[in-house]
Amino acid sequence: MRNKSSAPHVWDFRRGVATARVLTQLGTDHGLSVDDTLRHTGIARALLDDPKGEIEAHQEVQLIRNLVNALPHMPTLGLQAGTRYHVTTYGLWGYAVLSSPTLGSAISMASRMLNLTFSLTVSEVEQEGDCITSSFHSDHLPPDVRQFIVDRDRAAVITLQREILGRPLPFRTIRMRRAEPSAEVAEAYTSLFGVRPQFGQDSDCALFDANLMQQPLPQADSHTAKLCEQMCRQLVEGRKSRTGVSATVRNRLMSTPGHIPDMEEIAAEMSVTSRTLRRHLTAEGATFRALLEEVRSTLAEELMVTASITHGEIAERLGYADVTTFIEAFRRWRGVPPSEFRRSRGVSPEAGRVARRRFVPR
Repeated sequence: MRNKSSAPHVWDFRRGVATARVLTQLGTDHGLSVDDTLRHTGIARALLDDPKGEIEAHQEVQLIRNLVNALPHMPTLGLQAGTRYHVTTYGLWGYAVLSSPTLGSAISMASRMLNLTFSLTVSEVEQEGDCITSSFHSDHLPPDVRQFIVDRDRAAVITLQREILGRPLPFRTIRMRRAEPSAEVAEAYTSLFGVRPQFGQDSDCALFDANLMQQPLPQADSHTAKLCEQMCRQLVEGRKSRTGVSATVRNRLMSTPGHIPDMEEIAAEMSVTSRTLRRHLTAEGATFRALLEEVRSTLAEELMVTASITHGEIAERLGYADVTTFIEAFRRWRGVPPSEFRRSRGVSPEAGRVARRRFVPR
């Protein structure tokens, strides 16, 4: 019996300019100018600084080609690139993955995310027996940049896994289609994966134990969680600024992805009673419930517009007991149900009902 989560066989989609920033910085760190890195891509330097900027897949491929042609003496350049893609590189999607309750749900989310953001390979995750196989398909890519892209995408997934799990994922086997490389390059792969790859195989894939999918996540390391908190804080601050105790409470509500604390918990951390905390908030014209809904409503709207994530998954990440309670709350905030809100923003409401191609471990 086999459970499968496969990405759509489409890779030529627009993606955020963050990937161009990562690749351009890689080039400049190795002595290339920004102009050399961006040559023939059609990407303006000014676009690199646009947080909402987007580029076409073929533009990223040309940027990669520039790197490969300019730095042919660096056979591990793709691996170096991939390790620069962190959870926070993916924006609010990173928060959605980091706040997943288990490794299985995080991998399900990450699989969808990687094929909707920066990935140029087509990924597939499947379970057979007690083993999970994560594959990377690349035959659709130009041969001159294919190995760089496979290395980049695999290293990016490894980096993402380590950040959400808080430690390396123990792989059973790593298979690579490429021929046996030099000892130096083979060692670079071994260092990345934690196990020496088998080269000359018929596919690019990684195998690990299926029981790891049920493992609760530790909400990653403190550094990554802090970056996600800052990202969410900037998002919420853009709606309404806060100062004093109100700001402290709101910041605390965003500080632990996947777990939104209650008033008693925050009051205890501030070494005051909940009654005292309530009095301070009242003096500032705020209430705990209003602050909580401010955070939840802002994150909910952004997740629905920018992420292929179900209403149930959003409810889970925002601390709701069930999806019905979340839908009722959203209707109270916006006056319309989540599906109608998504439709008004040009997002298919179906994304909120069914996690298409979602991997569900047995």
